[in-house]
Amino acid sequence: MTREQLAIVTSSRAVLLAAVVLAAVVIQDSAAVTQLTVSVANKLSSKKAVIVHCQSADDDLHGHAVVPDTPYSWSFGASVDAGTLFWCRLAFQDKRLGFTAYHASNGDYVTDHEVYDDGVYGNYVGSGERIHVAEWH
Repeated sequence: MTREQLAIVTSSRAVLLAAVVLAAVVIQDSAAVTQLTVSVANKLSSKKAVIVHCQSADDDLHGHAVVPDTPYSWSFGASVDAGTLFWCRLAFQDKRLGFTAYHASNGDYVTDHEVYDDGVYGNYVGSGERIHVAEWH
């Protein structure tokens, strides 16, 4: 085999190896993204709408008037490595509150939230355990 032929074979192997490594990285990255849906439901006793404004560092979902028994929800690709974070601010009459709706980096599996007279509760996926996450101010 000549030097020229050896250089071509070596170069071809390097290109093949680079392609395999790139494919492995792409497959690993796509596996790390999970499609999730987060919801905020209005359970206020007054049966009046609450204003819900949620956002992440990349997406502003703007304000929505959420009426009782009609949850507001959105879906997104959550990446644990990227630390996906959504937070919400709520307004009802003269009251305000803010809470973290989803945070990937802390293993948060609360995706369903309910707004009550004393604040917001989150329900853990799977167990259904309910926790008080924020109160009105």
